Formats: sequence, structure tokens, C-alpha cells
Amino acid sequence: MEQHYMVYAVRGAVVALPGANGLVTCSDVVKSCLLAQLVASKKVQMKLAVDWYDAYLRVVDDFWIRSLKTQQYFSLGPQNGTSPLEWVAGMMVNSNDRPGQDFAAFLPHLAHLNDSVGAIGELPENTSPALQEVRLLAILALTPTSIISLYIGFQTRQVLNANPWSQVFRGEDVVGVVCVRQARANLSECLYAQAREAVDLKLGDKLSDNLSRLGEIVNGVYTPFAMGGRS
Repeated sequence: MEQHYMVYAVRGAVVALPGANGLVTCSDVVKSCLLAQLVASKKVQMKLAVDWYDAYLRVVDDFWIRSLKTQQYFSLGPQNGTSPLEWVAGMMVNSNDRPGQDFAAFLPHLAHLNDSVGAIGELPENTSPALQEVRLLAILALTPTSIISLYIGFQTRQVLNANPWSQVFRGEDVVGVVCVRQARANLSECLYAQAREAVDLKLGDKLSDNLSRLGEIVNGVYTPFAMGGRS
């Protein structure tokens, strides 16, 4: 994969951007990702949408042309506990081409995210055992206009730790099925150019409120930043 990536928490998504200046060169990736999450969460909250990820994609698809999309469901068996990263280890589509190899190399780093970053996933504000939705979203920007993404959604009554990507769940901890969705997409400059100003206006100061630096990947080695510093 790219020799240098900066890794950010963009609201509930983990986003890796190429190069030291990725936040500048890939600003369209970050802004469209944040806008889609905000819209999806609001629609679910107002009961205008049932599936959060579908609502998220409806916004993303306004600007990004998907070249690949997959959707898989499965149930956890009675085996010993495993983590979401282990669930998807053998499920990645087109993992033999260069972009797929880059994404496969990126995923293991999610296990080492700074535990102080509460922006990962959709974490509850309390630790009660009530049934809760867990939504994990990871995005790798191959270039400023090309991305690969992975979404994992499930329900659990288990108390979540600060990094659900590496948290161990047993079959009885997960209620119902696990949903795994993958996508590759390229930005349509023609479509986004018409909306760029409107996106900036809608986000306002929400970008700074929902953006944290998690760490960097240099030559395949992930180094976390202390306390997920704000950018």
C-alpha cells in the first residue's frame, strides 16, 4: 500500500488518507463521508429511514460512482469469541488486485487504534446492557478520488469497549445477523463540483467537531497519536 497514510476518525468512520497532506488533498473524501453520516443518523433518529447504511449510501451516491458493491449476512456460531476484524478476514472481495491488497493491508491496523478515541463506531453514552446498534465503517482513500470502504453492522447487549473493531464477541453476544457491506467508488468531479459549496455550507463547523487524528501508517507500521488529537 501507499508508504504513508494519515488515519482519522471522521465522526463514526475510520478514514485513512494518503500522504502527509491527505486532509487537504482528500478533503472531498472527508466532507462527503461526514455529510453522509450526519444525514443518515438524523434520518434514523427521525424514523425517516430504517437502515442507517442505506441512508448513508443514498448521500454518498450523489457524488461517488460505485464500481463494486457487495452485501453479506451471517450469524456467529458457538465457537470461541472473535472480533469484527476476524469476521471479515476471509470475506474481502477482489482482494488479489492492487487496491484489494492495499485495503487488506490496512484492515489489521484497525485493531491498534487509540483506545481513547470514542468516535469509532456508534458508541452509546451509557454502559447499560440494553440492545444497541453497532456500526463500524472503515474507508481507505487510494487517491483523492478513489476509495474502498467496509461496513459492519450488528446488534449486541454487550458493553462496548473504546475500539469495537478488535473487541471479542461470542455468538450469544450478538443478537440476529451480522451485516457486512463492501464498496469501491470513484468521485464524480462533475457531480461534486455542483454541490461542493452546498456541502461546505451544510457542514459549517461540524467538520472540526467530528474530526480527530488517530495515527499514521508509515511503511506498514501504525503509530497512534496521543489521545486522538483534534485536527
